[in-house]
Amino acid sequence: MYVHVGLLNYSYTLIHSIAGASSTTYAYLGEFFIPRHRPIVINYASLFVGISTIYVPAIAWFVMSMDWSLYVTESFTFRPWRLLTVFYFVPGLIGAMMLIKMPESPKILLSMGRTDEAYAAVEWIALKNIGKHLHDLKVEALKSDAFADRENILSVSKSPTVSFRKMWAETAPLLKRPHLKNFCISCIVMCGLFFSSSGMGLWYPEILNRLGSSVAEDAMTVCDVIEASVDQWQANITTDICNDQINTKSYIDTITYGSALITGYIVMGFVINQIGRKASITVGLAIAAGCALSLVWIKNEAVIIVCFCLYLVLPGLCVSVLSGVVVDLVPTNLRGKAVCICLMLGRTGSVFGSNIIGILLESYCHITFGLFSGFVLFCALLAFLLPM
Repeated sequence: MYVHVGLLNYSYTLIHSIAGASSTTYAYLGEFFIPRHRPIVINYASLFVGISTIYVPAIAWFVMSMDWSLYVTESFTFRPWRLLTVFYFVPGLIGAMMLIKMPESPKILLSMGRTDEAYAAVEWIALKNIGKHLHDLKVEALKSDAFADRENILSVSKSPTVSFRKMWAETAPLLKRPHLKNFCISCIVMCGLFFSSSGMGLWYPEILNRLGSSVAEDAMTVCDVIEASVDQWQANITTDICNDQINTKSYIDTITYGSALITGYIVMGFVINQIGRKASITVGLAIAAGCALSLVWIKNEAVIIVCFCLYLVLPGLCVSVLSGVVVDLVPTNLRGKAVCICLMLGRTGSVFGSNIIGILLESYCHITFGLFSGFVLFCALLAFLLPM
């Protein structure tokens, strides 16, 4: 099979750039708010995850239903799928343009010894929040306790070896006391959140598609439906010829999931300060574990969809909550790295989760749901150990 190496490298660069930038969002946003408001702000910022989950399939549904061709050159034809990439590019472009006017984190600037720029950044925040200048608030200067480390913050070297050494020197404090225990727990829990929400979420449309395609007269569990579809495939019993048309039900299922995410973030915004972040994560994951385990026995299709959505949505909601916890647990100069590493391990968990499902689901369906339920419950117990 022919692979376009240049296009492949471009795709990897694009994906890695987006993933890298997204991991610093929580740390950057958290710098602009006091600890009391930080959990709610980060939660509502994550609301746009649900909006994007709706935007992507909705735009795809609209664009991919078209059938036209625009011949630009002999070797280049503009088709609907190319227009789709433009629509997906627009939100990122708008976000980048909005960030241009945003100041750098004042605490980062202070840790680098750039006090004048830090003062200007805080001045900008004061004007936006309360409409007053700092001198009106009798604030004439800013002070930081991180000047000792400013030479190592965001330092750049042309030598890869020196750069890696500096990166390790800046990351090593996370692996030492007093941060080691909480950081490791946060990483494991984050891995579990992505393991369940993204790992199982990748298979969500496929499982619901099989559930909706079942022709059995008697009510069946998810595992019964999956086993029946495997038996049908092995017997080579088909009713339709293969075609490349996308089933609109896949769009509807994903939009439903995105709507559930938005609803969940709104509800979380009301309860997170009432019951606390620790209880939010622990209770949310415990409910998700129960929903995953119940899928083994439930036969009502509507209840199956509700439990499935809860299992995917609740861990997804906890990602932003846990990211806010990590922001509060480490000092300013380590926040960006801590959140990046946590989310990196979390996305690694989603890779493992999706592959484990692909290997085990059809042959060991009950074990698969039991495994995912047990891991989520284990993460709920670990989250209870975090000081929130």
